[in-house]
Amino acid sequence: MKNFIGLNIKYLCENNFLSQDEFGAKFGLKKSVVGTYIRGISYPKIEVIQKICEEFNLTIDEFINEDLYIKYKGYTAGGSLLKKVNEPEAPVYETEKEALLKAIEAQQQTIAAMKVTIDTLLHK
Repeated sequence: MKNFIGLNIKYLCENNFLSQDEFGAKFGLKKSVVGTYIRGISYPKIEVIQKICEEFNLTIDEFINEDLYIKYKGYTAGGSLLKKVNEPEAPVYETEKEALLKAIEAQQQTIAAMKVTIDTLLHK
């Protein structure tokens, strides 16, 4: 049966700006132990789960059975990238496309000008 313990510990660390070391210190755990939880190699004892849930105001069911990334942010974790889910993709209308193309063209011109400046500085 799938659980979200490791993913949710990762979420709690990121969302609360905690390193694995800092997270572990709150619950008397070493950083390496927290890492094994995040990677799904091992799981915390029920007493630790209870403390985590109390600290972050979660139910045990939420912590174990729900993806907190989706529940609280509408995102799903995908490696180091987050990808929006459950949100329809907005259509790009002609005016938006034109604006994007103009922005890209302006950036390309800026890059070209920077290259000229760099070449000039290098060849002095």
